Amino acid sequence: MKRVLLAAALAALTLPLHAASSDQWFYDGLAWYQHPCGIRAFDKYGHDDSPAVRHAYYATLRDPSQCSKLFP
Repeated sequence: MKRVLLAAALAALTLPLHAASSDQWFYDGLAWYQHPCGIRAFDKYGHDDSPAVRHAYYATLRDPSQCSKLFP
């Protein structure tokens, strides 16, 4: 029984590690390669969940020409 509990505890510890290494915007949005602004914007802003970044994310989905302005 102790082995089962230990295995479950170790498995639970690995879950946040997978989420932290996500290649998705805000861990639940598009993958960086699906967003029009690409990897450069994702590296800098991809996991910043502030309202301003979220607004810029959705604005650039509608108008990709805004990438350089909203994600400098």
